[in-house]
Amino acid sequence: MTRILSRQFITLFTVLSLIGGIALAADDLPLEITADHALEWNQTARTYIARGNAEAKQGELSVKGDVLTAEYAGADNSTSDLTKVTAKDHVIMTSVSADGVDTATGDLAVYDLALGTITLTGTPTNTRPKITKGQDSLEADQIIVTLKNQELETATAIGNVVITTAGEQKASGDKAIFTKTTNIAELIGHVKIMQGFNWLEGDYAKMNLTTKISTITGQKDRPRVKGIFYPSSGKKK
Repeated sequence: MTRILSRQFITLFTVLSLIGGIALAADDLPLEITADHALEWNQTARTYIARGNAEAKQGELSVKGDVLTAEYAGADNSTSDLTKVTAKDHVIMTSVSADGVDTATGDLAVYDLALGTITLTGTPTNTRPKITKGQDSLEADQIIVTLKNQELETATAIGNVVITTAGEQKASGDKAIFTKTTNIAELIGHVKIMQGFNWLEGDYAKMNLTTKISTITGQKDRPRVKGIFYPSSGKKK
């Protein structure tokens, strides 16, 4: 059975309250979903679909997209035990903390409420997932964000990773792991760090985004690292 509710501004939080309970995540904060156009409640598929500038908000975490689909488990006939929220098209995720705002963009975001993770993906011809904080950014084919208290804790980037820092340093690799508490990004596989025409390459790098110190090393099968440096004029010969 499918029911469609429509008005200028629809709040899933209110709907859930009326039909039997408030949607709670693992840490018991309510999840609120709003949209401009319509909300579809599919009792057979156990989904709520919000359309038109839709937004899911939990504490200081917000996930926006053209369409949001919320899935619930339906245990004991409950309609409020949400398990997953999927945002599609023009996705924007923001997480507010004491040290600023983390922003992530992509074409698709899957928020697993039980695991506390958000998986961001895109397409090669469209927007690749990207996390931005101030002048630093992390971009890849796929980014998995781990949350703690609705704030970004770690980000694992996989496939054609590119990190750009405020100091105009650019780094690339196969995989990256960013830890917010240390503000350190680890790059793994085919690593290259560039600053102007100068560059370093190896199989592993640790970038401290606070101190702006980067260390690059090799691995057992490729132990040597390489660096190319041009004269102080900054011009490539």
